[in-house]
Amino acid sequence: MNSIVEELVSFKSDVTLKGTIACPNTDDDQYPAIIMINGSGGADRDGNMKKPALVTNLYKELAHFLTDLGFVTLRYDKRAVGESEGNSITSGMLDLVNDIISAIIFLKNHPKVNNDQIILLGHSEGCVLATKVNETLPVAGLILLAGAGTNLKEPIIYQNRQTIEEIKNLKGIKGTLLRLLVKEHKIAKQTEELFSKMESSTGDTIRIKMKKMPAKWFREHLRYRSEDVLNALKQANCPILAITGDKDVQANYEDLKRIDVMEKSNAKTVVIKNMDHMLKEFKGEKTVLNLLKQYKKEATAPIHNLLKDELRDWLTKHYLEK
Repeated sequence: MNSIVEELVSFKSDVTLKGTIACPNTDDDQYPAIIMINGSGGADRDGNMKKPALVTNLYKELAHFLTDLGFVTLRYDKRAVGESEGNSITSGMLDLVNDIISAIIFLKNHPKVNNDQIILLGHSEGCVLATKVNETLPVAGLILLAGAGTNLKEPIIYQNRQTIEEIKNLKGIKGTLLRLLVKEHKIAKQTEELFSKMESSTGDTIRIKMKKMPAKWFREHLRYRSEDVLNALKQANCPILAITGDKDVQANYEDLKRIDVMEKSNAKTVVIKNMDHMLKEFKGEKTVLNLLKQYKKEATAPIHNLLKDELRDWLTKHYLEK
């Protein structure tokens, strides 16, 4: 007998979203539930992308692990991805927030869900979205993986800084050429110009160097400052688990210290050694320049064992122990 029963579902925001519910295959009437919130980009409900082509099944593996622990999980294609409706270029951060609220309402009416125990699990951008949602519609718990305690702006600057440092230390002809082409002050200036154009924009999209970009998404993210994120976490009454790996080049594990200084008894932070942004074990040198190559190489590797241990212990303590 399979330990998990899956069901294809759809629910309505201002667009129709499609997803998968996984339930433990036991005789219990109801279970606590976890909603998976994807990071930015085009990954579908299972964590797979078409452009660039990357099949990891990250979210599917994570959902099945959590369901085996005793939770209903909902993973869904965010708007304009996979089978869900919508337009990614005209959608904003608050549209994604409203989609999560719709997912919560949908689960509250699901017969297998204990509607007082709905937890949000955000990955990368999903950490910001989960934090924002909890301000409007408080949930029973927040799990923030690879992106807690900061808004969208800071990780972009963090990634740029690491790119510059990597180029500075790159050996051979490639290093010499990149140092000639990529100048630190130019990158900083271009980034600030991008932020400024996005913040002063008024439409859904904007063209920068002939490329159409999601102005509404950027603008709404930039207005939700890191101070706002931290204040939302400070005010949160539910248990919070924030985990980032020390090999993550897309989220800075040092940001977890901002949560630590709050001294909240309901908040736990964990830095996992040799874990990258894809929640996999990586023992090599941190790289931005060869990141896609790294992710493709480890695509079929399992989620980091220490991450599973932390999730199991925390979830058991707060939601499963009678």
